[in-house]
Amino acid sequence: MSRRRAARRGSAALALAAALAADPRPSRAQAGGDAAAAEVLFEQAIALMRQGDYEQACPRLAESQRLDAGVGTLLYLAACYERLGRTASAWATYREAADAARRQGQADREQQAREGAAALEARLARLLVEVPAGSAAPGLSVRRNGQELAPVLWGTAMPVDPGAYTVEASAPGRLPWSTTAAVDPAGGTVTVTVPPLAAAPPPPGARPAAPAGAAAARAAPPARPAPREAAGMPAQRLAALIAAGAGVVGIGVSVGLGFGARARFEEAAPYCDGDTCDDEGVELRGDAVDLAQAGTVVFLVGAAAVAAGGILWFTTPSPAASAVGRPAVHVGLGPTGLSLGGRF
Repeated sequence: MSRRRAARRGSAALALAAALAADPRPSRAQAGGDAAAAEVLFEQAIALMRQGDYEQACPRLAESQRLDAGVGTLLYLAACYERLGRTASAWATYREAADAARRQGQADREQQAREGAAALEARLARLLVEVPAGSAAPGLSVRRNGQELAPVLWGTAMPVDPGAYTVEASAPGRLPWSTTAAVDPAGGTVTVTVPPLAAAPPPPGARPAAPAGAAAARAAPPARPAPREAAGMPAQRLAALIAAGAGVVGIGVSVGLGFGARARFEEAAPYCDGDTCDDEGVELRGDAVDLAQAGTVVFLVGAAAVAAGGILWFTTPSPAASAVGRPAVHVGLGPTGLSLGGRF
């Protein structure tokens, strides 16, 4: 911007201030200490503006407006901001003054305020903060110079005063991010894009997340302990005793069947003459033969069970070998005989 153009704009602001000074201030709506303090601050600010000290004048006008609002104070404050180069603040204050003047029926001041805002419109600098979809983490907070920037303002170019702006972003479980953007007094739009926030490391001493398999294993009920062996006796020798005992029982049963067969054969004697028998003798001798055959089968099974028991007993490994691989033995006695199986 050329010095001549800047001088013209400065002269316009001064002309507005002079025009306002020529007009009497509107009557104060408030009475008492606040109104008196506002009046003193206003008079100090006008004196400072005439001296060109806008840095000291603007805060006094802002405080005077806060204590006792008036359209004239707003117009002076807008002109003060404009002289400081705070274009966005001046533009917003002119618009506020125009609205206040319209409500109070002050047409001349409304026109002055709208003309002042229109003159600044093309010179406004803007700051655009973009948050792409990939950066919008849950609970994301974006701040501009420490002030929270509402999500509805993300992606909107907002008028700002020229200067440096710090843009920060943070979210739960993410590392914070920040950058500084310089806004040129000449106007234009400066864009700041918030990147995806990196995941924060776990705090010191925190346990790392367990794998899914480990979590499932912890959630599962504890495995039932394996049946304990008989005290002081390996499983294989216990199986040997069971097999031998079953074999002895089988041999005993076979002896009983033998005695039953002999008794049936003797019962048939009165009904037989040598090898010739009547019907009763034939039936009794048939029963004797069946019992004898059953006794033979049971005897053979019992003898096999006794033999298996002996094999199991004498092939039981030493305690050291058992610690490496314990035998798994299954012995059963069914209607068809003795069954034996397992791992040795």
